[in-house]
This record gives sequence, C-alpha cells and structure tokens, in this order.
Amino acid sequence: MNYIKAILVAALVALSIIFMIQNIEALSHPLTIRLNLFFYQFESTPYATYLIIMLAFFVGVLVTSLLGMVERFRLRRTIKAKDNEIKSLNRELNSLRNLPITSAAISPETPTENGEATPAPVIEDKDA
Repeated sequence: MNYIKAILVAALVALSIIFMIQNIEALSHPLTIRLNLFFYQFESTPYATYLIIMLAFFVGVLVTSLLGMVERFRLRRTIKAKDNEIKSLNRELNSLRNLPITSAAISPETPTENGEATPAPVIEDKDA
C-alpha cells in the first residue's frame, strides 16, 4: 500500500512540474490582490501567479495538518480515558471473582438414590 501511495505522489508531483514548465509564461504573469471596502482599501505588490498558487497550496497543507493534529490529540485523550475505564472495570471484576463463597444455592431438600428427600446441609456464615 505504501508503494502505491509513493507512486501516486510521485506522479502528481511530476504532472505538476510538467504543467508549470509548459505554462511558465501564463503562470509568470504578475498578479495583484485588491481589497476595497468602504472604510479600508488594500492592494498588494504584484506577484507571479505560480507563487500565489504555491502559497495557497502550502497554507492549505498547514491548516489541514493542524486540524489533523488536533483531532489526533483528541482521539488519543479519548483512548486513554477508555483504557483507564477498562482497567478500573477489570480490577472490579477481579475483586468480585476473588470474593469467598459464604452461602451455597442448594435446594432445601435434595433427592437421594432411592428417591427419599434428605435435608440440605447447613452452611454457616463465618462473618455473621
């Protein structure tokens, strides 16, 4: 899978370079950014079109990376909380498994081989 991803990235980079080389005149045309509001007017210095395209691409990569990192930290915190809950439940389960048996669930009369009923043995609780 990693080989396929590397091949696709390399092909995309190669196509981008070929596109820029074949269209260098159009991409070198100076471009200015203007913002005209009622109370504020702004005009940037002229930049080549390919610089603005590359700047927009890298800003997008940066914003996406930051959002991915925030999501990763949130998920890591959730996993840690779930792991702590699992440990707590396992401790509780082990403590319940290790409790001593204090009374048996035996019916009051148990039938014997010849069909007569005999009283069940009485088990005394040591804690009482």
